[in-house]
Amino acid sequence: MYDMFLFDTLPQQQSNIASYRLDGQKVWLKKATKRNSRWVYLPLTLLARWLKLEALNPVPNLGGEQSVALEAERIRALSAAGIAVPVVLSETSEALLLADVGTEEAPAQTLLESLTQANTPDEIDHLLSIGISALNDVHTRSCYLSEAFARNILVNKEGVVFIDFETDPGQYHELTDCMVRDWHCFIFSLYGKLSKRPLHRERLTAALISGLQDARDDVRERFIATLPRLKRMKKIPFQRFGSDGKKIAHTLHALALIDQHLRRK
Repeated sequence: MYDMFLFDTLPQQQSNIASYRLDGQKVWLKKATKRNSRWVYLPLTLLARWLKLEALNPVPNLGGEQSVALEAERIRALSAAGIAVPVVLSETSEALLLADVGTEEAPAQTLLESLTQANTPDEIDHLLSIGISALNDVHTRSCYLSEAFARNILVNKEGVVFIDFETDPGQYHELTDCMVRDWHCFIFSLYGKLSKRPLHRERLTAALISGLQDARDDVRERFIATLPRLKRMKKIPFQRFGSDGKKIAHTLHALALIDQHLRRK
């Protein structure tokens, strides 16, 4: 059934990813995408070289059939390690058919969506706790994600599910740096989007300090080692560069606070 649906639907789908109802089940058809231009990665590459931070070096999305095969492979590997990821229902060299991770009564949301809808400290703390605990659990299993942004972390009634595995940082970084990269993706994605929400930022900083204290020793130590180098960026007046610049400034300020607390341990 799934193979036939994928075969029939793929030629008609225009967007890279779309959802469908199949015998009462919600599924997602994800097509191969074009390879990103190497110029897209140049700013981050230069920044990583300037700061001498290996974990910040970009991981290219190869696109096409390579990204489809890689995502299927990574999903299977992470699932085998006990990590919550979508189920691959069917696959071809050009696309994957994935099971939705929510239910009709309780649709899954991204961690970011859930946080922006949370209004009380308890709600915010709960969402941050399950997201950070899940990230630490991934690392405890000697695994890592691809792009650990808040938009790639889904919350359902059972907890957290990770999505989007078109890249493999392990092809470019050693294991500990892959895990440190996860933390930086997670942190920058949340502070950037929550920069105008003082309560969320306050709870986020406290949750990150607690979560990093519970992280693997090698990951925490490598992460802490990156912070003094990131502090060099505070000399740049990002707040003058519009809303995006202010988000970076907020994040760098928070990282300085996190650095202070972690070094006291």
